[in-house]
Amino acid sequence: MAPDLGWVCGGAGLEEPDDAPNDDQDGERCHDHGQSDQHDLVHGALTGALAVEVLSGREPVVRVLRAAAAHRELPVYLLSRQVRFVAVTQEVHRRIAARQLEQLETDRRIHEVFTQLTLEAAPVQRIVAEAARLLGAEVVWRRRAASSSLEDSGGAVPVVVARETVGWLSAEPRGAGPALRATVLERAGQAVALTLLSERSRRNDQRQAETALLHELRRPWNVDEDSVRRRAHELGIGVLRDGVLSEAAPAAWLPVVVRWERPGAGPLGEHQGGGAVLDALAWALGRERTTALAGRLGAASVAVLVPLAARPPQDAVVERVLTAAEQRLEGAWRVLAGVSDPESGMIGAAARLDEAGMIAEAAVSLLARDDCAEGGPSQDGTVADHAARQDAARSGSVRSGSARRRCFRAQDVRLRGLLAMLRGDERVQMFARAELGSVLDVERHEDRELLTQFLACGGNKSLLAQRIHLSRPALYGRLARLERRLGVSLDDPESRTSLHVALLIAEVEGC
Repeated sequence: MAPDLGWVCGGAGLEEPDDAPNDDQDGERCHDHGQSDQHDLVHGALTGALAVEVLSGREPVVRVLRAAAAHRELPVYLLSRQVRFVAVTQEVHRRIAARQLEQLETDRRIHEVFTQLTLEAAPVQRIVAEAARLLGAEVVWRRRAASSSLEDSGGAVPVVVARETVGWLSAEPRGAGPALRATVLERAGQAVALTLLSERSRRNDQRQAETALLHELRRPWNVDEDSVRRRAHELGIGVLRDGVLSEAAPAAWLPVVVRWERPGAGPLGEHQGGGAVLDALAWALGRERTTALAGRLGAASVAVLVPLAARPPQDAVVERVLTAAEQRLEGAWRVLAGVSDPESGMIGAAARLDEAGMIAEAAVSLLARDDCAEGGPSQDGTVADHAARQDAARSGSVRSGSARRRCFRAQDVRLRGLLAMLRGDERVQMFARAELGSVLDVERHEDRELLTQFLACGGNKSLLAQRIHLSRPALYGRLARLERRLGVSLDDPESRTSLHVALLIAEVEGC
């Protein structure tokens, strides 16, 4: 039963006429003969609301109306005093017009707020704060993780940039009504999308300028040190002192090449992860309060020149930056870097990027080997045990997981690094083919795995038998057949060394 409509008409009403019946008998008669009609009226009225004028003294009628209106969605108003119908309609029209005017004013204010924020290129945090102020409730911005797919946002408004959902805006279900909440979140989402699009455009312009400068540094016949340092400073790259870009030249530049790959897969030879990795590196560098000149070097690598305030090695800083970048990527990609020796000038540092790239490539090979060692059985059923992982650690291991290393120098990759630098050399490939022969064939994978395990055990046949769970007579038979195929004695230390180098070459070359 809706409340009395007298307040809608400003309290106005007419007194009951003197000749109006108000005795109990008439009231009871209304109850006896009019209840079903009134019930049908309330049940079947095809209107937005129903107003019934029941003057004083008709309590039975009131009870009947209350019973008929119970559990109905149709609002029923009881008029306890006489009122002109035109007064009701005028008041309703006035209130509707006032509500519409209020809605228009609210829409205008929302439009002005978010238009101004867009024109000012306000950051996302400020847009979210303004939306919360308009709603009088907390507004939450959730960025879509790099590794996540589209999720059920639970009524939140998606923020779409270039047809890609990059996050969601949601508000607490208190304060404003659903319509106002939806309008504010929708306009806030549009403003956030424009801000992110503008930021992406600025980042792309910055990256293009940095990449162009890096390519010029690697072919320095038309540039000099002072001009490239000045251009880097104009791009905001240099030593920061108390958060401010210093005018002084850096003490040195550290050449770094960052590689990325998907966990459990080989390096991706495509541009899929480049933008996300560059974004994560920029965020991690800002967190470390440092800058760097960064640009794409290849399909799955980024060249970075880090300005140093002091010349001592900064491997710890690079390690922290890579760890933070990987956390920012939230498991979508894992990164590692090859680092060369710092140089006093940008041109000299750029010349050492190839060396850093080869170190990074060798580190990727180490990581793939360690994943195989930790990841379970090989195709012939052998399993690398704890002793094998210790052997890998002694030779420069890159353990997978959060504790693994991400920053490598030439002394960390050792022989594998040298072979990575020589990759593609026909003489090196010819050596590997001559040493291994048919063992490189796919159908001889068991022979290759047996040779790898044998060399990992240092030629110790007893240890190898324990590792691959074979009896010693059976193992001796397999090793004898392997020796005949290779045409060398596995007991000869020099032969084992040559075979080991050949296997490393085959691994680096992807044979």
